[in-house]
Amino acid sequence: MTAIQPTEKLYLSGPETAKLVRTALRREFPKTKFSVRSDHNSIRVRWTDGPTTAQVNPVAKAYQGGGFDGMIDLAYTCETWLEPDGSTAPAYSAGTEGSRGSDPGYAYAPPSPDARLVQFGAKYVFTDRDDSREALEAAIDATCSYWGIEDRPVIVEGKFGGIYLDNDTLVPSANDYSTRLVYKWAQETAR
Repeated sequence: MTAIQPTEKLYLSGPETAKLVRTALRREFPKTKFSVRSDHNSIRVRWTDGPTTAQVNPVAKAYQGGGFDGMIDLAYTCETWLEPDGSTAPAYSAGTEGSRGSDPGYAYAPPSPDARLVQFGAKYVFTDRDDSREALEAAIDATCSYWGIEDRPVIVEGKFGGIYLDNDTLVPSANDYSTRLVYKWAQETAR
């Protein structure tokens, strides 16, 4: 098969792109259950515990159909090479440097003769990891031990579900700082 020419671009809808994201995440993190939802312009990926956001982002965001340069308030599109196995490689983006932005453009040849040039329907992929009660307890233990915090944050149930750390139970000087340390520890620890 010969390389696909840029004029033969395949357009994939948000739901079609979400299926590819689901497959890639399942392949990369088989022990973690992900929720992958799409709407007309984005995909939202959510999971509890498991890999960190920094580990999931390169896998999930490889399926974004665009980007946004906040320095100049400008959105742009990206084209991607899609391999038959569902893996991706960057293909083309004008970026924003030509508009005095900070995101560089790029253009890459197909990684294989079977790669298809695609434009993903979802311009953005957002990821959000939740922490279980056990993970937050472990983060509280580790953070308090490491930093010598004696006034431990307390986990409370949210009004509409979920859990969070209650700042009101802490002394005023420790309120915000110790809860931020606990959340940071929890988010940066793969489980």
